[in-house]
Amino acid sequence: MRYHPRMNEATPPAPPPRVPPVEPALLGSAVFVFAEYLQSVADEMPPEPEDEDEDEDEDEEDEDEDDDEEESASPINMREVLDLFAEELGTTVPVTLTLYLRVTALYRLLAASPSLARLASDSDEGEGILNEDALVAASRLDLHVTRTSAGAVADFDPRQFRDALTSG
Repeated sequence: MRYHPRMNEATPPAPPPRVPPVEPALLGSAVFVFAEYLQSVADEMPPEPEDEDEDEDEDEEDEDEDDDEEESASPINMREVLDLFAEELGTTVPVTLTLYLRVTALYRLLAASPSLARLASDSDEGEGILNEDALVAASRLDLHVTRTSAGAVADFDPRQFRDALTSG
């Protein structure tokens, strides 16, 4: 039995999709809309019950570990955020998707690194407001896209982001 020569050739995997840059002002608007969305989600969440007895905390540690798995699901509804961006910012589908990937990557990066969050914030404007260097970096730096069973996730390289903030 003879095999076709092409059957022996390995096809290189497709490169990960590239997330295009956006205008820093548009990203700033998207960050503002996203912050309002997060606040509305937080307002709708039921308050966590406060534990009155510390002894109960020790007994419940094993139960809390099981609860952590359930709480790891993100309260962010992608469809709602995409709809908000499209409605509030008047963006096309590709730009809306790009904004979503960039804003959520920025959110994850700053939530995971308080020192980067301090560098990125505009202390004159108050906490939570990004400075111009942070907006330019978040709008232009490459995102690393990773495919998972749940979909694709885009993340910034923390070193590149820090370098962009400190060099500007």
